[in-house]
Amino acid sequence: MDNNLQHEDLLIKLRAKLNQEKVKLWEPPFIAQDNEITEDFKNIAEKYAKDLSLETEVVQQALRELQLHSLERSKDNEEFKETGFATFRVKATIPGEKPKMMKLQKKLDGLGSELIAAIAAEIGVTENRVKLIFNGKVIKPTPNLEQQGLKNGATLMALVMAETPEEVKKEENMYMEMKTVRDDATLLSEYVDELADDEEYIKLEDQSGATVELPPAERRALVVGLALHERGRTAARHHDYSLALVLFLEADRQLSECRSSILKSVDNWAVLQLDVAWSYLCLRSLPQAADAAQRLARAEAAFRDTYGEDHARLIALKGSAANERVLLMRMYLLQGIVCYHQNKRAEARALLAKAETELNALRVDEDAVLTLMELGWSRAAARTGLRAAAGHVDTAHHYLADRRAQRDRARDAHRTDRQRRLLGVCEDGSQINLQLVEALVGMGYPRSVAVCALRNSNNHVAEAVRLIQEQPELLVDSDRSSDDASTISSDDSNIVPDNKLVAELEAMGYDPEQARAALRLARNHISGAVDSLVAGNGVVLHKGDPEDPSTSSGVVSKKKKAKKAHKKDKRRKERDQALRRLTASIKTEEDDYLDTSLTEEEEFLAQYKSLL
Repeated sequence: MDNNLQHEDLLIKLRAKLNQEKVKLWEPPFIAQDNEITEDFKNIAEKYAKDLSLETEVVQQALRELQLHSLERSKDNEEFKETGFATFRVKATIPGEKPKMMKLQKKLDGLGSELIAAIAAEIGVTENRVKLIFNGKVIKPTPNLEQQGLKNGATLMALVMAETPEEVKKEENMYMEMKTVRDDATLLSEYVDELADDEEYIKLEDQSGATVELPPAERRALVVGLALHERGRTAARHHDYSLALVLFLEADRQLSECRSSILKSVDNWAVLQLDVAWSYLCLRSLPQAADAAQRLARAEAAFRDTYGEDHARLIALKGSAANERVLLMRMYLLQGIVCYHQNKRAEARALLAKAETELNALRVDEDAVLTLMELGWSRAAARTGLRAAAGHVDTAHHYLADRRAQRDRARDAHRTDRQRRLLGVCEDGSQINLQLVEALVGMGYPRSVAVCALRNSNNHVAEAVRLIQEQPELLVDSDRSSDDASTISSDDSNIVPDNKLVAELEAMGYDPEQARAALRLARNHISGAVDSLVAGNGVVLHKGDPEDPSTSSGVVSKKKKAKKAHKKDKRRKERDQALRRLTASIKTEEDDYLDTSLTEEEEFLAQYKSLL
């Protein structure tokens, strides 16, 4: 067992006895004027040693540690009153080394960067390798310490990366990566409203796959928060809990900008609270995390709101609550460990027992997992299915297939609904028929032209085709600006050349591409197309070409359109790059947050059960 944990266990028991008997070790008769221990101190150490069945010397050393700690805090408080210098205790977590405790003094009106620099100097690392956390928030370089909530006597956590060149580079990249994730998610969320359905980069779904519609500002905060959370979970899966915790806390800050009613509609926020507390535990800093108990209480309340009493809402939605028991098991485990450190031993035992019950119910047969993997499911999905199906392979396979189909149906419904909304309505107020649009597109007409034609013809296909072929100037898109409408009706590129007419012109000896260009220009009137080809000696002079002096305004128009198209392409490339970066760093699958091998949970459970 961890010796530090054994020592912490002894201190917890001694603090409880001291508080129960109202013993003040920092006052006489337990301390002399020169701060030396007295006979009364030795006597109480011997008494407690018998009560705890421990050696007197061990108990005496632990009591002396508590005594000196109390004296030190009293001295620090007096010094703060006299000089204004606040004392901070910092636990530095350095991978590969034992946690290091240190004490620093700074005035509360000093900047956060000054405290970070002092800690970095104390540890002997560069400032960019130190990340300070207090009460669930990352300390920023600015503003000052008091404005960031720090007070005299505060205990902070310092996350420090290892000294290998690879880890130093990783640390330097960590915060840039967090900024990149945040910026990419922000970029994608801002474009949601302007994208066509087949360009929908990010959408928010509830547990059933149904889309959650939100106001732009809250959607942006939620998308960014969820992206940071997922990136943090990826780091946690690789046991990089320092990076994970920083990302989780930034995600929490983003999600705090959303209304509580929105957060209650999905379980992401509750899971995030668990992930923060779990990171504290894996970094061996749970006792120093003053906000851990509050986070777990918030998670429990959020699960109750999201899943309903006795998981009724969850079972109605998913047909089973088996996999969400992973979250409840981890919550009970964390709550039990927090209670242990608060010396609430009876509560700790009860919670750890609940965690053990859930953990035993979540175990699955590895051979069954492999069988499902052979059927094409991932290891995480296989475990998820088996837990929902009480270990039955066939039932698990059908469960996973049904869940996938349910999500696909919800997404298809969302896609269809969004397409219809984007199409708009006809002139008579009826909805433009999506199937008719697809039919016209299948005939070779551009989608935008098909939509305009059906809108103007009130969904009459024959009339729509006639308008496209004979009167394209009448195609007016009521949902666009007048400038855009005129562009649509006058743009030759919207005209689809008639293949029969192309063949006729080819038979006359004209190049096929030039024939198509001539037909576009003449709006599929063959006589006009022939005139254009004859005038250009077989080459079509397009409107706006320099050789056509009557269309200088067309040149300007085409330049504007080219500039607009270039800008659109640039934004598309930015979105594509952002999406690639996000998916490469997250690489998650649906419901993978409900999967765990249970190894770490079993180790912590055994460790704390032995302490109790």
